[in-house]
Amino acid sequence: MTDVQAAIGLVQLGKLDRFVEERRRTAAFYEREPGQVPWLLTPRVPDECGHCWQSYVLLVDESRAPRSRDEVMDALHARGIATRPGTHAVHMLGVYRRMFGLAPEDCPNARDCERNSVAIPLHNRMTEDDAAYVVEALRGLG
Repeated sequence: MTDVQAAIGLVQLGKLDRFVEERRRTAAFYEREPGQVPWLLTPRVPDECGHCWQSYVLLVDESRAPRSRDEVMDALHARGIATRPGTHAVHMLGVYRRMFGLAPEDCPNARDCERNSVAIPLHNRMTEDDAAYVVEALRGLG
């Protein structure tokens, strides 16, 4: 790390609490609002724990959802909402699959999370109106 990178990092660390609080507010909004969409499962954080919300990942309940996760992502993209798959099943990644001879069905929960999770927008510049737009788009899919 260079001296300049260290100096920038120190300044950013001074903002960390504010950044985390901003993300927590948006995550709380997402927990309340998309939580009303019956085919979306929101993350749960135990009361005794804190969370920094690097990302906000929903799980599309494939047994109740009107669309697949990929179709949900495509529909949100059409409305200008960037998403990405929520997680990867490590056992399905090439190197692990080859090294250990693993198949997708060897870890079915991880496989299903990879297939059905979606990370929705969460960043420090989001307003409540931005988050409400995402929620409205999700509600409109069902």
